[in-house]
Amino acid sequence: MNYVDAGSLDKRLVLLSFQEDSPGDWHWVETGLLWGDLTLSGKKNLFSSVGIGARDAEIILRKRPITLHQALRWGQQHLFLTELTDYDRMHLTARAALVTPVACSAIRYQSSLGPGNRPVRTPLEPVTFPGVLTEKYTGYDRQDTHAQAETRLVLVVPKAIELMEGDLVTVMAGQPAEYNVQIRHVLDPYKNEYEIAWRRDV
Repeated sequence: MNYVDAGSLDKRLVLLSFQEDSPGDWHWVETGLLWGDLTLSGKKNLFSSVGIGARDAEIILRKRPITLHQALRWGQQHLFLTELTDYDRMHLTARAALVTPVACSAIRYQSSLGPGNRPVRTPLEPVTFPGVLTEKYTGYDRQDTHAQAETRLVLVVPKAIELMEGDLVTVMAGQPAEYNVQIRHVLDPYKNEYEIAWRRDV
């Protein structure tokens, strides 16, 4: 039988919910306070199905309404929830990836048919949101007259953020860079993943 010492639930955690503050402006918002027993493991948490994982955390919590659409914050550390299971009658176990959300802004497009049935792309209102980046692939292409370096990342976002191939995402972390959405992975019920790329001459 599992047993939880009430005194072991000594880590102060903030419950976060993903909300739209104003049209097109999304943020993680504090919606609760809870206490848990948090253990950092030496394992990787594969919070992304196509990117590199992050450090894993296991948290025991008293049962309360919580879903994988939400997240936790421990101090300044963002905990991306990946699994919720019953621990016993009164507690549950959460698994989370320790990640660092970055501010992103996306320009999305709507395609329609124009004159001569040619496709026309019309820009929509931009959307801003926090996302999590993980590495996918970094390539180096040497050509006859010059060389190009391509940075390919995976952008992991809550389900509410919907992007299409060809949309442009500006990542504000470090030196801002504009990435092109190349591949979508949207079958997961709690998150979307987008492979994004930035190519430059070197």
